Amino acid sequence: MPKKFLVAVDGSEHGWKALDLAVDLANSSDAGLVITHVVHPEPVPDGLAQIAKAEGVPFEEEAARFYESRAFGDRIVIEAETRARKTGLKQVVTRVAEGHAANRIVELAENEGVDMIFLGSRGLGDVKSLLMGGVSHKVMNLAPCTCVAVK
Repeated sequence: MPKKFLVAVDGSEHGWKALDLAVDLANSSDAGLVITHVVHPEPVPDGLAQIAKAEGVPFEEEAARFYESRAFGDRIVIEAETRARKTGLKQVVTRVAEGHAANRIVELAENEGVDMIFLGSRGLGDVKSLLMGGVSHKVMNLAPCTCVAVK
């Protein structure tokens, strides 16, 4: 039965180390690799949205932030795919998703039927995510398969 691994990359040092480990294991076990990055949309607070709507203020700044985050995610998965393929790995697909990182990573793992998830133990998250529990911790608790957090 073919194996499939998922690696979540976010541009952090630990994320790149997770990619390297996933690629090494995929090469040695003839596994496929799914590379993902999750863009977390920043919603406008309800009060601000109501004021902006009443005043006719457009949300170009919010849209620009979202598209910048999406472009960053696209660049990361392209770089990760390039690094994986340079090692000779042939079975590589990329996915950029939107939403809360832990939930989307677990959802993608379930949908893709992966055998193992790799991710950095610390990413580029903010203090809020540190206090609430990091993405890697949440993924390990929610995932239907083995998870490897790389430091």
